[in-house]
Amino acid sequence: MSLDRHVLLSFDWLWLLALLALSASGTLAIWSTTQGTGIDSYFGRQILYVGVGLFIFFILLCFDYHLFTDYVTIFYIGGLIVLVLVLVAGHTVHSNKSWISVGSFAFQPSELVKIIVIVALAKYYAHIDRDYLELADLFRGGLIVALPMLLVMRQGDLGTAVTFVPIFAALSFMAGLKRKYVLVILVGVLLAAPLGWMMLKDYQKGRIQTVFNPSNDPLHLGYQTIQSKIAIGSGRLLGKGFKQGSQSQLGFLPARHTDFVFAVLSEEKGFLGSVFVLGVYLFLCLRLLRTARDAKDKAGTMIVVGVLTLFLFHIVINVGMVVGLLPIAGIPLPFVSAGGSSLISSFAAMGLCMNVRMRRYVN
Repeated sequence: MSLDRHVLLSFDWLWLLALLALSASGTLAIWSTTQGTGIDSYFGRQILYVGVGLFIFFILLCFDYHLFTDYVTIFYIGGLIVLVLVLVAGHTVHSNKSWISVGSFAFQPSELVKIIVIVALAKYYAHIDRDYLELADLFRGGLIVALPMLLVMRQGDLGTAVTFVPIFAALSFMAGLKRKYVLVILVGVLLAAPLGWMMLKDYQKGRIQTVFNPSNDPLHLGYQTIQSKIAIGSGRLLGKGFKQGSQSQLGFLPARHTDFVFAVLSEEKGFLGSVFVLGVYLFLCLRLLRTARDAKDKAGTMIVVGVLTLFLFHIVINVGMVVGLLPIAGIPLPFVSAGGSSLISSFAAMGLCMNVRMRRYVN
């Protein structure tokens, strides 16, 4: 443990306040759209998850982040073992066998494994003392990401599996990608696109097609998108107020406390409330960018860039699908959507980044 006075003085209270503001916004939206306030309710569990997330956030600050990079191989292997265990003994939720039950609670290990992959890839690239990656370096880095990604795909959770791709892309770019490799990757993606389309299930293809014209199937694949747009539009400037949204309160909007919680915020808090939430996200992204710039070493920079990339990807995909610009995917809105796995993992990721910030001047 290393928490001297200089490290403590580097703690960013505004950063923590932003995380609490997002968590409070999400908890209120969950309270508004679900029944009950006891510990067994969505609201009660979300408060518990926030408490656990904050505890982990502060615990991670007590240890120099280099401790995690030094032992990341053990964490990585452990993460792979747990993902395999999920395939064997996990249980299925919404056709995804990606959950492990612990008593009355269920946890999705893939959310935490994403953070481990960021640290593992950051450590690997940080030890490459060249301006540009060689093909062998890129292959090994891809293998670090591909192993857990394929296991998550085997669980049936394509949405979570896709989130590994921007992590690999961003950190590889930071490590130094030659132009010819970028071109080869782009050509490979274009050539593989038709095969990828054929491998998609019918409902996944339907979600993509619905983006262009949700009215083609308004009672099935297009229903969620249409109801989300109605909810967002009905909020207007100031919103309808707490528990006053028609789409969320009358049950027209599915997944209103999880993937489509942003639509609930827009309906109840209006345009100004939506802008506030997006503004807090922007503030956090700027804080992460500054932390990456000021990090004491390459590993710290890459860890923060990896978390920032994952954070942005979740926000863009979630908000994009809620407003009907992107296909519906099971990707939660960080700190706002209901669910312990995502919330606790998000706090852990932010704790790791705050760790990098607090030790930026430590020798």
